[in-house]
Amino acid sequence: MPIINSINLEERIIYTTCSGIMAEDDFSHYINEIWSHDKYYGFNELFDTSNGDWSEFDFSYLFTIAEKASKLTTIDPDSKLAWYLLEGKQKELSDFYKTIKSMIQVRSRELESFYSRNEALEWLKK
Repeated sequence: MPIINSINLEERIIYTTCSGIMAEDDFSHYINEIWSHDKYYGFNELFDTSNGDWSEFDFSYLFTIAEKASKLTTIDPDSKLAWYLLEGKQKELSDFYKTIKSMIQVRSRELESFYSRNEALEWLKK
């Protein structure tokens, strides 16, 4: 499974790490296992894309992810999602996802992208 999660209950942070070749099926499983549970309501998330291979990932699938997320009542709109990424396709994916989210007229959690894991964690903990 290229998307691995660990939950820190004390920090109330979901640590998500992508690895290997990223595909649509990975996100379907991830959404069902992490975003669809109310036990993580109010948790911030660090989404680490830095070890994933995004070369074959279809940008159009981000529409599906954003749509599914917008319909979930299990995601706290006051929580934060930090993407830790590298320059290139990962940055392009993040920017594209932000654009899609802004077009969906629903209150959703704040999303920021960072080139530093430490900066991402600092922002999540504010």
